[in-house]
Amino acid sequence: MSYAEYISQLILCTSAELNDPEKSLLLKIIELYNRNEGIHSYLWFKKQPPIDSEDEKHLATLLDRNLIEVVHGNRFRKGGRNYALTTCGLFYILSEKQIFTVFLLSKYCENIILRLLLFQYINENTVKNWSPTVLTIISEYLHKCCVTTNRTIEIIRSSKISEEKERYSKLLELDIKALAFYLGVRLTRLYSHYLSIFKKKGLTHRDELSHEEAIMFNLLSEDDKFSRFRIKILKELDEAFEELARLKAE
Repeated sequence: MSYAEYISQLILCTSAELNDPEKSLLLKIIELYNRNEGIHSYLWFKKQPPIDSEDEKHLATLLDRNLIEVVHGNRFRKGGRNYALTTCGLFYILSEKQIFTVFLLSKYCENIILRLLLFQYINENTVKNWSPTVLTIISEYLHKCCVTTNRTIEIIRSSKISEEKERYSKLLELDIKALAFYLGVRLTRLYSHYLSIFKKKGLTHRDELSHEEAIMFNLLSEDDKFSRFRIKILKELDEAFEELARLKAE
């Protein structure tokens, strides 16, 4: 996993201008892929109308633009076709939408986008139980990363000078790292807030934290990736404050 690999894969994704029916179908495909094989999923599938000729046309568009791919494995749809997002499809969703479901981030955790932008900092199990507050923070971060990536990749793709391509590739890496740093600051502040509540004498977590926040605090406390990320962020903040103090003293 590297920024070079990340850029090399996403530079293959062309800009997709989808109309409303195509966007709706893409979101429906995500919902379909979300369903497992329990009885409630079987009943849900039974209620879904068959794909009509108009949907077939939209599916062809999504396949042609490499936003979805055919997958197999759902016994309730035997004989039918199942679809999942491609890397380009996931990139499109993250660039367009600003709040994402836990399912989307968990289901595509092996994709290079989420491995590089998110799962090098936080464990997958933590994601599965995110509180609404943390989900909003993460969604905003991923959206900004993908919008920034898309904008810079357009410049890289249009450039004919190799040195310029390398320069913008490095700038993109720095931009993403800066966004990740800000993510770390926000999560560290939130974690510190949770920790201060837990340390108050005579209070339990239920006094001031919701059930979801209490779970979130416990998960972050046990997350080794987040622990390393938080320590790194605190160290960088200390170094920044020391540098500011030194400059002020000069």
